[in-house]
Amino acid sequence: MKKVFIVLSAIIISLVSCEKSGTDTSDGTGNYNVDSLGSKITFQIGDLATYPYSDISLYDSSTHILYFRENHPEFQKLRQTSFTFYSEGEKVYDGAIWPSYSSSLPSGPYIATEPLFFQNYALRIDYRKDNQPDLRNDPKIIKSMKDRDLLHSGLQVTFSSFNINGKFANLSLVVTNMDKSALYILDPDKMGHKLFHYFTNGLYLRDLATSQLTESILEFEPPVVTNAWSKDWLTLLDPQESAEFILNYTFSQAIVPGNYLAVIEYPGLSSQVNLSNLFQSSGRIWLGDVTAVMKISVH
Repeated sequence: MKKVFIVLSAIIISLVSCEKSGTDTSDGTGNYNVDSLGSKITFQIGDLATYPYSDISLYDSSTHILYFRENHPEFQKLRQTSFTFYSEGEKVYDGAIWPSYSSSLPSGPYIATEPLFFQNYALRIDYRKDNQPDLRNDPKIIKSMKDRDLLHSGLQVTFSSFNINGKFANLSLVVTNMDKSALYILDPDKMGHKLFHYFTNGLYLRDLATSQLTESILEFEPPVVTNAWSKDWLTLLDPQESAEFILNYTFSQAIVPGNYLAVIEYPGLSSQVNLSNLFQSSGRIWLGDVTAVMKISVH
């Protein structure tokens, strides 16, 4: 399941799963509150479906994925045009719900649907750069999640080395668990690099002078069973633990001298993982992807 590559154009705890609000729960100022601190609305889809903090399992600030405690079949039928993220009942930002098949992208925050890319217990909020600030990790949101022990920091991925020789590139990526929980991550050495590259779009270079993108030639292979996954592909990282991976790429021709931005997406699993499998005995399976970026000079 290769996703459409979008880069540099910018690249959940309750017995009641959601509230279908037929009555006005606002306090008259546009702020939504219910009975107690723990049940204030934090997320709303359209004008009707509202979700309190007690519906949320965690928020991963590295991937901007909101995880819910239960499955929500309504997520598979999202036809509303917008969503709203709240902090302590106060609106922080609005975003669009946008079909992935569309030939255009919205500006600012959005949730891609049709498909969702994740099962119906998780919603990822993407962002396409515009003239407005990116509020997905607004301090108010971070604080409200942290105060309820819902905030998780996910992964950080950085280049530790990068070398280009003609049309060949060799690089080292360091993946660090910034979370308070142990995380299972995709390990290219365990699963094989071709299978690993089924989940990512590989290495891209952007010429800082011309903004021209050059993509690497990507060899990949799909899983034997579509949308399947295996625990054998995964490595467990404890909090603050890192793993280093060496990756090699080839371009169609030699990279001309100049200054570039090297960009690579480090992937995790997505729609393959059921809610019942998300939390393993030793840690959580990390979902989504994060992007590593580095300025390089080619001589």
